[in-house]
Amino acid sequence: MKTKRYIFSTIAFAVCFMFSAQAQIVRNDSLLNREMTLEKEYNPTIKDAVKLNQLPELREPQATKSKVEFSNYAVPYEVKNGLVYLKPQTYLSNINYSKYRGYLTAGLGTLMNIDADLGYQLLNSGTDHLSVFASHRSGNNDVTNLQIEEKQKFKLNDTWGGIDFLHNFGTVKFGLDAKYTYASFNYSGLSSDSYVGPHTPGQAPYSINTFPNQANNMLEIHTSISSEAANKMNYKINAVYTRFDQKYYETTRDTGRQESRILIDWDFHKNFNSTMGSGFAGFFKNYAYASLLDWLKEGDNLAIYGNSNYSILSLNPYFYLEGDNLDLTLGGKIDVEFGGRDKVVGAINLLFNYYPSDYFLFYVKTDGGRKDNSNYASFYENRYISPYYRVWDSRTPLDGTVGLKFLPVSTLSLDVFGGYKITMDEHFYFHASNYPETDGITGTVLYPEYQNANTFKVGADIKYALSDLFEVDLKGVYYQWEIKEKQSTTNSRVFGAWHKPRFVADLNTAYRVPLFPLRFDLSYHAEYGRKSPDYLASADGEIVKMKDIHDLSLKATYPITDFFSAYLYTNNLLFQKYDIWYGYPAQNFNIMGGISFLF
Repeated sequence: MKTKRYIFSTIAFAVCFMFSAQAQIVRNDSLLNREMTLEKEYNPTIKDAVKLNQLPELREPQATKSKVEFSNYAVPYEVKNGLVYLKPQTYLSNINYSKYRGYLTAGLGTLMNIDADLGYQLLNSGTDHLSVFASHRSGNNDVTNLQIEEKQKFKLNDTWGGIDFLHNFGTVKFGLDAKYTYASFNYSGLSSDSYVGPHTPGQAPYSINTFPNQANNMLEIHTSISSEAANKMNYKINAVYTRFDQKYYETTRDTGRQESRILIDWDFHKNFNSTMGSGFAGFFKNYAYASLLDWLKEGDNLAIYGNSNYSILSLNPYFYLEGDNLDLTLGGKIDVEFGGRDKVVGAINLLFNYYPSDYFLFYVKTDGGRKDNSNYASFYENRYISPYYRVWDSRTPLDGTVGLKFLPVSTLSLDVFGGYKITMDEHFYFHASNYPETDGITGTVLYPEYQNANTFKVGADIKYALSDLFEVDLKGVYYQWEIKEKQSTTNSRVFGAWHKPRFVADLNTAYRVPLFPLRFDLSYHAEYGRKSPDYLASADGEIVKMKDIHDLSLKATYPITDFFSAYLYTNNLLFQKYDIWYGYPAQNFNIMGGISFLF
């Protein structure tokens, strides 16, 4: 407690010192830009339901292009990046404004996968923006396990919708968002019973497909207020409430996990003069859990399964400098947990950008803090986690990256970078064999395993654009993981960076046919060097080298009129067989056709 009081006193003194300075100008960059636009040609990136779930977290998020932008602020505060982004001159990616206020898309695939999007801007004036939106992704087909060549039924139904409002008072902006998601799916992974061997004599047969569909109900409400006025204190304040409800635990007899979060983050800043200023950012979070089994509420199980209520306070004072050819942001962050596991983590926030010309940039960035692994957030990483678990928050005292970015010619950019990250309680997923129950999902879900891990990375990102005809983006990153504990001292279990690839490559290209309204988008994602322990075949956890990922997809879009277009989308063009998570196979080759309509 003395340490915490000393830390808070030091930070409070620094904050008082910074806020005593007189402001002369306002900081240039907008801290809350929530303008909503309609694209001239709405060609949504297909968020393919038949890919089960998102690939492991090292894959960068592929944001769905949408006319109605839903801003999600339920994340820890990070120091803003103020660099001038160097990219080739192109027109393919530019957002164009449209006279239309609504959109509708619909697609149907060969694996009974359905995609649909609907949105409309009710208001779009200089002071008010009001939009509503809804989307649907579903799939229903058979998948074949790689380990035993046994077919399982795959089901997924994700439906979400919401409202997005923004009012500009002039010097103050007010925003209000709400989003509700219903996600229904089955545990279509490998069953431990069918893999390990026959049942105990007299035991009832067990099949994963007899377990009813799991269902998650998720609600998020976000409100924000921000101000940018000359010669005054500028601020941004966000408040978010999220609710996560799950239908079942690992048996149908028990109600699933319930989680409520309250998140508040803020950023106050003011300028000393035309080039320098300071600020104070941070966040407060509160987590509450209910509907737990009695044995999960006892003793150490509160921490082991992540069931205890707790709060987090994060403080982040910083200083910034904006020069003619450099930007500097320097600050310190400390996250303190009250209740739960009472963990504390501190980190240095540094962002240094040096650009002697418009064609060259040298940058250094260090960050850190706590990763929010709430049930609400973890759903988007892996929906097949055992319902018993709330994954622990990991803590990162250092996450640093150094890089060079330059434009040899106006149509080509090259970014070369390297980095190092230190993480405590990093989580890795594994698939374990447990004693089955006749109405349970034991043996088909994934479990988190925690280790302190250091990660080294080096990579390059090349972008090329040729007018409004062609553009390509090729990125490759090599990762080297160092796990602190190689083997358990209490049993024979072996630890490793399970499901983490050693090398990741992404290729995205777009081509517009000259003098003809046809566009092609080709994407390729590859992951090499993934491993997983196989506790299903061996109690000691035999280490298995997973099949590499080669995911190639192609989309063709044909605009029939300025408000109506058709598209054809193909996935897994290489007919590859691999697991997303061990025991959870990716889908086979499939085709989807659809339309896009502006109104």
